[in-house]
Amino acid sequence: MESRAIPFSRYNRPVDSTRGLAKVLAAVSKERDDGRALDRIVGETLALTNSRNTMLAVMNDELGCMELLHGAGKEWSELLPDDPITVNINDRDGIVGYVAATGRSYATGDVRKDSIYRKLIDTTVSEIAVPVCDRHGRIRAVLNAESDQKNAYTADALLICETMAQICSMVLDRMELERSERALIMVGSALDLAQSEDELLGRVIEVAREVLRFQACSIILLDTVSSEYVLRASVGRLEDRIGKIAYAAREGCTGWVCDSGKPLLLDDPQSHPSWRGMYLEFPSKEIAAYLAVPIASRGNCIGAIRAVRRVSDNEFLDNRFTEHDLRLLQAVADQVASGLENIRSTERLLRTERMAAWGELSARSSHMIGNRVFALKGDVNELGYLVKEKQPAISDIRAIQKSLDTQVARIEEILQDFRDFVTATELRKTETNLCALVRDTAAEVFPKRTSIELKLELDESVGEVSCDPKRIRRAVSELVENALNWTQGGTLVVRVGRASAKLVSQARLPKRRKFAAISVQDTGPGIPDDQKEAIFLPFQSGRVKGMGLGLSIVKGIAEAHGGGVIETGVEGKGACFAILLPAKSRPKSKGR
Repeated sequence: MESRAIPFSRYNRPVDSTRGLAKVLAAVSKERDDGRALDRIVGETLALTNSRNTMLAVMNDELGCMELLHGAGKEWSELLPDDPITVNINDRDGIVGYVAATGRSYATGDVRKDSIYRKLIDTTVSEIAVPVCDRHGRIRAVLNAESDQKNAYTADALLICETMAQICSMVLDRMELERSERALIMVGSALDLAQSEDELLGRVIEVAREVLRFQACSIILLDTVSSEYVLRASVGRLEDRIGKIAYAAREGCTGWVCDSGKPLLLDDPQSHPSWRGMYLEFPSKEIAAYLAVPIASRGNCIGAIRAVRRVSDNEFLDNRFTEHDLRLLQAVADQVASGLENIRSTERLLRTERMAAWGELSARSSHMIGNRVFALKGDVNELGYLVKEKQPAISDIRAIQKSLDTQVARIEEILQDFRDFVTATELRKTETNLCALVRDTAAEVFPKRTSIELKLELDESVGEVSCDPKRIRRAVSELVENALNWTQGGTLVVRVGRASAKLVSQARLPKRRKFAAISVQDTGPGIPDDQKEAIFLPFQSGRVKGMGLGLSIVKGIAEAHGGGVIETGVEGKGACFAILLPAKSRPKSKGR
């Protein structure tokens, strides 16, 4: 410890400090709120050292400075600012900045004669500051105590502060472990909620950005067609190059990890023999630390997750990756591998089911078109006989023309149903105002002259959702037309709102996600309970028009969006179909 003549002083006689330290340790161990635990440590330091003010400055890795976040004492309570007070470490700003830069404890008996001291509180005369290090030996905070008496602190006070710093270190390490645990839980939730690979990877990248606080992170996956490892998700300057850049096996450090299936942690990546400096989130010379772990599925490496940290403006900030970071990122990679396998297995199953449906669809459409073609041939033959007559009856020709028009229209309906069924899951999503889309669609489909009343109940707070407006328009049109077909008079109600928890559960969708609901309710005969699921299967229709694919197409469109469709009406009182689409969460109110 460096000091400026600190003699024993009558102003500092810690009383029963051992008991006090034990009491602090016990209280902090039980305290579940880490912020309150740090406040408790700072407050007890104040009492045990007979100080006027005590403070804890915590390292902000992103800003490369210390922030005074916790404190106790009269002046501290008066000082409390809206934003944290920062301490510049590079300039060794004051005693706190000096300790953060050097990692050594420091004390002075008279700050007025100390060249390092920078005044923050007018009453301060003596000061003592000690570093708080994590289990990897990195400076994470500085604990300091201040007195209004000259030469106030003794070796006992130093010991107390250093012991308190160790307790602070335990709390900060606990916070780091809790953050890691929260990240793994969030990634696990992403596995449950994601409907596609891109959605899963996007959620994982957000966890890396917000919780793990990696300055840049990328996910690279194997393309089985090109046998290259393609960038699929990224946080950093590569975001606009997703899908456009790729590594060959063993090309650069990233290609090496993908090919070998082994992790790589580098403090000086530029010196590694595999380093090529390709496709980086920061320029190569700005990379201070590199970490990449393999994503393995069924014993094969299918890609990697890579994180990098750039050289800090603060020369005293140790931003190297640790073995804990490596283990954490590997755990995330293992979860990603599991999620990808689940999604790909589901997609394979859906493709198999859809191919089977297409086979049946092809056979049925071929049969139905064949019947229409047979009828067309009959009309053409009849027309041939008529034109051979010297004076064919105009009424007979018109009848044949009407029949021809009808058969051609039926064939067009069959072909359109076929196209809609095949392309139902091919989406081009945009941010779309759902209420406006439903309002316009209902206006287009609903007949001008009818005994049925149309009632719109649109909750504008739903706002925009990410969807393919063309496909949603097709789905809503189908439901409205279907309702009109079964309703004789009465009311047709079209609603847009937020899906209730009960509706989400009935649709067998993830309860933790938020959904918007488009519902169409009629006053027709309704649907028996034992038919509510069967009506969404292909070729299940009581309508003469089309092939019986309408509700199956609606189901395909809804599920392709990550939602679903369900019928909740009561037989005898009318049908009620609801399309559920993933929605944004309600904006949080900004309270004070």
